[in-house]
Amino acid sequence: MHRAGGWLFMLSLSIFLSACTLVAKTPEPLTQKSSAADDALPVGEGWWYARFFIDRPEGESPQWHIDTLLAGEVVAPVFEHHYRDILIWRFHRRAADDDYGHVFSFIFYSTAEGAQRVYNELGVHPALAQLRRDGLVTRVAFDDLGSIMRPAIEDTSDENWLPVVQQAWPAMIMGASRMWLEIVTSLAADQPEELGLVDRYLAVNDEVSRIWREQGQHAVLHHLSAIYGYEPLLIRY
Repeated sequence: MHRAGGWLFMLSLSIFLSACTLVAKTPEPLTQKSSAADDALPVGEGWWYARFFIDRPEGESPQWHIDTLLAGEVVAPVFEHHYRDILIWRFHRRAADDDYGHVFSFIFYSTAEGAQRVYNELGVHPALAQLRRDGLVTRVAFDDLGSIMRPAIEDTSDENWLPVVQQAWPAMIMGASRMWLEIVTSLAADQPEELGLVDRYLAVNDEVSRIWREQGQHAVLHHLSAIYGYEPLLIRY
């Protein structure tokens, strides 16, 4: 596999998997972060969610560019500061016509103490504060740090998959998420400085969509099929 093809595969696959999660299991109940002191936090590691609820006026399409803005401006710098706290991580994007609506999630595997550090910095990030003031992000929800509810690596995988797939999938989707994030931040850095923050990420989102549309078939389906020996694949929409 060519190096360039592999990189584009990871980008396109993350977008593809984000779309397919629209029909995945319903998200778990959302809670705010615990106010417990560090010495009261549970011992061990588990999965933690940071969920960002994005405004979607009735009858309008999802504002997917706000996902890219949150990833590039909010999550990326926080991850850079606290990557030592995080063993494995990924993004989740969904926008269904239900009570949850449009939600962008940063999901990571860490200790409760590490999650607290990540949550603390995310919660006060100035770009997120501006999005909330502008009404583009309507709510932010963090998990309760008082207990580790998802301690196993497979605990955020689709329960309908075979156990071996559930256990292996987080490593794959982390690579896809990392590639998508690096593409987003690289494209954002190339945008004209005179553009406002939201307009910059409108352009970024359009470019990511163009890459998927023009190169997804070969970069994703062809190369993924090659890894699995070109065996037939059942696809449901």
